[in-house]
Amino acid sequence: MAMPQRARGPYEEPKPVRCTNEMPLFARAQFADMTPKVKAEINSIMSALFRERFLLILNTIVLLGVNLFGFSLSLKAYTEFNGDEMTKLIIAFTPFLFVNGVGFVAMIPIRGTKREIYRLQQRLQFLRAQMEYTHLTRQS
Repeated sequence: MAMPQRARGPYEEPKPVRCTNEMPLFARAQFADMTPKVKAEINSIMSALFRERFLLILNTIVLLGVNLFGFSLSLKAYTEFNGDEMTKLIIAFTPFLFVNGVGFVAMIPIRGTKREIYRLQQRLQFLRAQMEYTHLTRQS
């Protein structure tokens, strides 16, 4: 049996509207203030951030390498020295403390590099926020 059609009454079903993939004008963030000067500053910050991260990795590798060398030198001095345990321990601590103490000087540039990375990230975040929300603070 065929289904009877419903009576449509005064209300008519809405016709489908074609959807466009555009945002309404009131919802758009306007990036018109992205001047070449701002682009150049963002590019310089990104390159400086890359350089600082590379230096951080390099300084960390140097620190770990020197500490490993000091530990291996200390272990070699301890195992190859013929004497009582206390003398072997003193002989082993000499290169361990000296080489690792010199190696920990690499902690100074690591701290400075971390501080510089944080400062660059803050500046980049400020520039991005300034670009994104400048249309809200602009006085017409």
